[in-house]
Amino acid sequence: MEERSKTESRQSDIAKFVKRKLMSLQSNPNEAAVRAILAKMRRGVGEQPGAIPELWDMLFTDLPESLEGRGSKPSRAEWAIFTALTLFALHQQGKRNLESEFMFQEKNTFGRAVAQLISCNSDAKEAIIKRFNVAVSAADLTGFSWYLRNIIQLCKREDIPMDYAALAKDLYDYQNPDRIDGVRLKWGRDFYRELSSFEGLKNDGSAEKPGTESEE
Repeated sequence: MEERSKTESRQSDIAKFVKRKLMSLQSNPNEAAVRAILAKMRRGVGEQPGAIPELWDMLFTDLPESLEGRGSKPSRAEWAIFTALTLFALHQQGKRNLESEFMFQEKNTFGRAVAQLISCNSDAKEAIIKRFNVAVSAADLTGFSWYLRNIIQLCKREDIPMDYAALAKDLYDYQNPDRIDGVRLKWGRDFYRELSSFEGLKNDGSAEKPGTESEE
């Protein structure tokens, strides 16, 4: 029970940290500075946390001590945060308006975002499902991150945002053999719930814009 409580606390800290970092970018009035920061963050895609000194500020400033690694290897939390932030920068590339084109949107989870790709291109449904299945079957974070980069490129093209705070929490759990299947289960539920919602609307002759919440 104590270990579960610690895990949930770290998950919460990870999500809050990532959200705070991203919202600080959106609220920064200096557009040139934001573009420079995002360009610097993109250089970290596929790299190990800590390997690029220019990104130490992004990763370590205000990082809760409980999330810091010990010794010469990054912690699972540092891996999750670093991966989520650098992939957000990739997702945000080429989108200048941080109000209307901000690619971080809470509750639009990874599974939902992939399903929304089908709403933009229903002819590619089988290909997208196959890509999704291959990605979430990756044995470790390194493999999953490689497939995720390709999916994010597709989401960027269709202006589909993603909840990077939630993604960071999921990436943290993805590194734990005891929790990885739970992450996959959550993504699968989100994907097929969103897909069913879209296909139901399509059958009714209407379609909801990707990344929006249905009214209760």
